[in-house]
Amino acid sequence: LSAPWDDIVIQYIKCIIAMHNRKYAEAFEEHHTMVQIFQRAFSQQFGRWSLPILYTINYDLRLLAIKSDLIFMMAEKPPKNLEIAARAINKSFSLCITDRAVLNVSRKWGTYYFAGLLFKTYFKLKQQNLCKNVIKSIRASTDLPPFGQFPRAHQVTFLYYQGLLAFLEAEYSQAEEKFVTAFRMCPKSSQKNKELILRYLIPVWLTRGILPSPELLSRYPKIESLYKPFIDAIRDGNVKKFDDTLAKFELKLVAQNTFLTVELAREIAMRVLFKKVYLINIRESKVPLSKFQQALKYVGRDVEMAEVMWYMASMIQKGLIRGYLSYSKEFLVLSEKNAFPVFDAPALT
Repeated sequence: LSAPWDDIVIQYIKCIIAMHNRKYAEAFEEHHTMVQIFQRAFSQQFGRWSLPILYTINYDLRLLAIKSDLIFMMAEKPPKNLEIAARAINKSFSLCITDRAVLNVSRKWGTYYFAGLLFKTYFKLKQQNLCKNVIKSIRASTDLPPFGQFPRAHQVTFLYYQGLLAFLEAEYSQAEEKFVTAFRMCPKSSQKNKELILRYLIPVWLTRGILPSPELLSRYPKIESLYKPFIDAIRDGNVKKFDDTLAKFELKLVAQNTFLTVELAREIAMRVLFKKVYLINIRESKVPLSKFQQALKYVGRDVEMAEVMWYMASMIQKGLIRGYLSYSKEFLVLSEKNAFPVFDAPALT
């Protein structure tokens, strides 16, 4: 074989031999050397046609890094290879986004694949802040092809991680927009990816008073088993049931970074309870706050009047209830039209 293929094949064989002997740290080093050789050739003589090869060797480099780092940790040694892999993947990203070749043969078409791979790697390293550098680089690039022309898989991954970053920063409107778009673009056959999106989209909806349909939940059993108890508690306006469910699933929600967001949906369960008080009072526009206090006590939450007022003020400020508080007379004065707005979830397929 001519250069650089001779060196690339030799490194690949060395990697395979090391893997066969279960020497994963050595396999990673050989594979990393192969990636570096390919990157040099990629920057000088290879064009768009070689992108699938670059995708594969970077993807495998990440997997080998995770495997070898796990062995390091089992031997009580500090893991290091995933960080090395992240730098190599970042180099591939840079080679793509900075390419100056004409568009039909440009390496820029690999930009969003490597952006997604970097996001996955940075999240694994718990260095999510570095994802912002990737997004800034993409925004600063003025000659990238339109986003919609990239492979759909690359688009979905990028949108998902954009949504996840917004979610972790409590920018829920932006997160919802990215998640909904990613979900709609994701093929129906990608059940696992759709579940991953719903894992974060549904908590965002719950904080806004949007309850996903039973039909949607039934298509994703893992999501249904986790979130249906919360949805049932919200529909019943049963704050205590919501709190009990939150305690039951606390460890799981904390592990997937959704606990704090789901906890915010407690306010929606309380809003439903307050709406029931409003309906029991024949939709009177003026309702004594003591009745809301009694309703909370009925579902197992005995609170002071000041706390009831705080709940009401918060819901009014967020637009969940339309009206105002009469603090001196301890009344809630409700709008005569649509006092408890209804929020609908966008259709998902």
